[in-house]
Amino acid sequence: MLYIDTEYAPEKCSLCGGTGNSEGGICEACGGQGNVLVAQPAIICPLCGGSGNLDTGTCRACGGSGWALF
Repeated sequence: MLYIDTEYAPEKCSLCGGTGNSEGGICEACGGQGNVLVAQPAIICPLCGGSGNLDTGTCRACGGSGWALF
């Protein structure tokens, strides 16, 4: 069986800009921590361009974190 060891590192949450707060409450993407764990090397979400937002609301591809989760 082949195991791939994936390394993760904290990256600033794009939805709240690292503050932990979004839209008057706790940021849903980072849970108020201000950062999210991202597989390395980190890849900016191609759908929202790393903003965490789309015209229709929070980016569903990255969950608002701004980082690719695949």
